[in-house]
Amino acid sequence: MDDDKRLDIKLNEIWKACRKIQDAIFRYGYNIAKEFCEHDPQGKGLISESLFSSILGKYKNVIGLSDFELREVTDYFRLRDGRVVYSEFCKVVCNEDPNKTEHKDIATGLEWNDPMHVNVIPRPEDRRQLCLILIKIAQFAHLPLMPYFQDYEFISQNMGTVTVSHFSRVLRFMKIPLSDKDFLLLLKRYMKDSYMVNYVAFMKHLQNILDYLKVNKLTDNSMKIIQNFPGKLVDLELPELPPVDGTNITQRVFKDFCNHPQENKDICDIIFCLQKQVHKNRIRIREFLEGYDLLHTGTVTRNQFERALHNMGLGRYLSQREMLLLCSRYVDAIDTNRIRWRIFEDEIDRVFTVKYLEKTPLLEVQSPPKYIEEMPRPGSLNWQEAGEPIRNLCEESLRKIQIRIRNRRLHLHPFFRTYDKLNSGHVPCKIANQIFVSNGILLSNDEMNSLTDRYGNELGFNYRRFLEDADPAEYAIPKLKATSNLQTECPTPNNATTDETETNEEFIIKLLTKAKRQAVTKSIPVIDFLQDYDRHREGEILEIDFRRALDNANIKLSVEEVNTLCKIFRSPKRGCCILYRDFCRALDEIFIKMEPQSGDNELTAVPLIHLANLDCSECFLNFEERTICSQALMKLARQPDEISNLSSVFKDFDHENCGSIVKNQLIRALTVREMHHMLSSRELDTIFKCFGVQRGIHLEFNYREFLNILKILHQTGQVKRNY
Repeated sequence: MDDDKRLDIKLNEIWKACRKIQDAIFRYGYNIAKEFCEHDPQGKGLISESLFSSILGKYKNVIGLSDFELREVTDYFRLRDGRVVYSEFCKVVCNEDPNKTEHKDIATGLEWNDPMHVNVIPRPEDRRQLCLILIKIAQFAHLPLMPYFQDYEFISQNMGTVTVSHFSRVLRFMKIPLSDKDFLLLLKRYMKDSYMVNYVAFMKHLQNILDYLKVNKLTDNSMKIIQNFPGKLVDLELPELPPVDGTNITQRVFKDFCNHPQENKDICDIIFCLQKQVHKNRIRIREFLEGYDLLHTGTVTRNQFERALHNMGLGRYLSQREMLLLCSRYVDAIDTNRIRWRIFEDEIDRVFTVKYLEKTPLLEVQSPPKYIEEMPRPGSLNWQEAGEPIRNLCEESLRKIQIRIRNRRLHLHPFFRTYDKLNSGHVPCKIANQIFVSNGILLSNDEMNSLTDRYGNELGFNYRRFLEDADPAEYAIPKLKATSNLQTECPTPNNATTDETETNEEFIIKLLTKAKRQAVTKSIPVIDFLQDYDRHREGEILEIDFRRALDNANIKLSVEEVNTLCKIFRSPKRGCCILYRDFCRALDEIFIKMEPQSGDNELTAVPLIHLANLDCSECFLNFEERTICSQALMKLARQPDEISNLSSVFKDFDHENCGSIVKNQLIRALTVREMHHMLSSRELDTIFKCFGVQRGIHLEFNYREFLNILKILHQTGQVKRNY
């Protein structure tokens, strides 16, 4: 019995190879029998095995014949003496009507092939997986696939088959997601002639599945499988085709949460996820859904609801199962094909405020709610529910890293920040392991996995939260006090009041005033010198760079005063860094003053120095003089340089082109442009004093700054209309 089975299998392989040769003969018009007869002049119908194999071998690539099939055909027609009966072989493959080529419908030679040819899948689990794949493809294929395959057939004339690359290209173009394993299973089922795919059988099976679902009423009008139907269909989430990397995830040093499948969410998790994305992107639900509700019924169809979610950008966060759960929550009780979008809007907008808040004025609203702020990112492990061994291993790893950082004086933040181009606070897990190794922090695979479990999520490794726990940087704060008892017993008469002086508020105010005075009199942009050392724009720089920047900015302070500034503006998170932006903000108080608006909690910047003020003690204006000068400039701003062309007159008097003129030339220029009658003698003296610069032993008028101020006042509308 077993021999008969083996014989049947062998005959099937030989018959399949003969069919291939027969198809090629009628497709391309080969005359193989004539070539055999040329090597048999006596007409015995026998040739040697080598000649038979060489003649068929010439057409092996065209026919698609493998070496195994060629050997099987040769062995089948070979006699015991080693010769091959080519006459019997020609009867099998060439004994057809030669006039068949005149009929175009059967001229290709493929009419002997089975159009529904499929291969056998022996394993039951593979057959079940194949059925699930076909069902999902049938649901994804909203547009007909047949025209895309037929376009290829018009050129190749393959009669129901396409190449593997074209088959994959069509599935990719129709956005049918398939993994590499599932795609290989499809090829295993529909592969034909070892290099083609039988798309006719593939499309026929898809149509049979759709007909079955439609006849048994298992789908709705949008070809979605209904929830309540007899039986159970296993949900199959198909990954994308093809995979980005063919490597196995388990071969990595540690796992990456970005590639781990998420657990099934309930309806509450779905609502919280949508609220978080809506609050993050500031999305108005009404603007996307109100346009579909033309009759203002408060309901839209399922397709319109899904389309609106995709337009908002929320559809990518929902799987097919989660979309069905969301639709079932807001489905209309009267018409099950419509969704109550107003209820959906009210529930999502709770992340911003509470509806009808005017009825409860004492209610405190938190935006966003606490559960949204504390919501972990997808892919992160709930550390509160982690096992005891993992938590202990993670704490031990953190302690090991802290000791290494403290002993080696490591500063890991710049290493992480270099790879964080988007400033998201995350780097890939492989990069985190690479940074640890480059800094001499050697961790085992289990230790790295425990750190990834705690600080990993869908974006990668959260290095900011990791550094807050592992790198407090207390080592960088100088330890000036000794711990011995002898030091406390010895008095320090000269430095006893040092700490009191440094912490004295009056001393701090005098110190900042000294720095402010140098900055304003020298017109020094201090922030330009400081932010050059802040490469990643973090708002803090090293203490050494802070001292160097103050020296480059020509801010003359003693060593004790600089130490006091470093102590005041030291970063609370990293003791070796200085918050230079807070220091610059304190210096900016000489130019602006932050005042609260009436009836509002916001602050408004009120300028304190309106005009140019250089390093000249004779140019200082008191409050009364500043008021007079401001009123005079608002008068002159009615005729700026674009109208009066004062700059040409000033340049005629400025022969050295130094940007300044004397007082007499100022009066003459205003008289030429008939602007002298706008000012009184006191106002003219005040303006000259305000824009005065020291030239040798005399004061001169800086007309460039004066014209610039008039231009600004005119453009901003700060002019005096009536006087």
